[in-house]
Amino acid sequence: MSSARTRLPTDLPDAVGEYFAPELSTVASYLDRVPAALDDGDPTVGPVHPVPWLYVADLTGWRGLALARLLAARRDCPCYGLSALAADAVETLWAAVDRSADGPVVVHLELRGDAGPIPAALREALRRGYERPAGPDADAVAGDPTNVVVVFTDTDPSKRLDSPLPDATTPVSGAALSYAPRDSMTPEQPAGTTTLPAPPALGDRTDELAAVLSAALDGTGSESDREQYVDSAVEALATTHAAVGRRDLLFDVSPRVALAHGHRLPAVGLDDALAGLRRDLLARVPESPGSEELRATLADLL
Repeated sequence: MSSARTRLPTDLPDAVGEYFAPELSTVASYLDRVPAALDDGDPTVGPVHPVPWLYVADLTGWRGLALARLLAARRDCPCYGLSALAADAVETLWAAVDRSADGPVVVHLELRGDAGPIPAALREALRRGYERPAGPDADAVAGDPTNVVVVFTDTDPSKRLDSPLPDATTPVSGAALSYAPRDSMTPEQPAGTTTLPAPPALGDRTDELAAVLSAALDGTGSESDREQYVDSAVEALATTHAAVGRRDLLFDVSPRVALAHGHRLPAVGLDDALAGLRRDLLARVPESPGSEELRATLADLL
């Protein structure tokens, strides 16, 4: 299959699954509503489209990707990651659709705007009933729409202050996982779109975040330095999330930056690793009016 190099590993640490337990429970209840088979009715009306998608507005990209991989692990199925810039992205998508004839498959896509070859291919697949005849440069495809779950991650929701749901996903109905605590952040819903409730904020699950970092950094540096680093990193991530979140409610802090500096512990020591983490966190503050003032405030907090 041409998508071999885009198949994502799904053997994430248990701590990651525990961190995302609220999201996974919500998503599972949504997917339970997907019909076992298609009928002869209009497939573009809800409440759930036979080809379910999940939209995760996620400026750091880690939530959507982690959820896709965890969802595939729970369904014991492959997970494919599509890059909108890859030359073979459309063929990879069709290969994943073809794989759906044999069982469930999860596809993760990081959106780059409201247009592009992948959203267009998804709409084409919908129109064709997830079938494609053989052509000069393409194999025949016959998939099962009820087996395909697409997880969109939007790392640049340009209209996030009023309508973060991208046009690329309409008229395909699905679910928007909402991290938005106020009405003005709720997506405009096309027919059949379900807005799933917001899961706990990072500040409400710092124990789970500490477990994620501890599991990933196990054996790195001395036990004392590692424990101090994890405690300080969790505090820095939560502080950054809380400070920036007042301005940009879709902002999230990926633990990747903490892991990157945590793995430097044996080489640079505790103080330098934490200093590097704090510099990187400040650099990740989104550019917007007033962001310089926000950076100054955050620098004082860190």
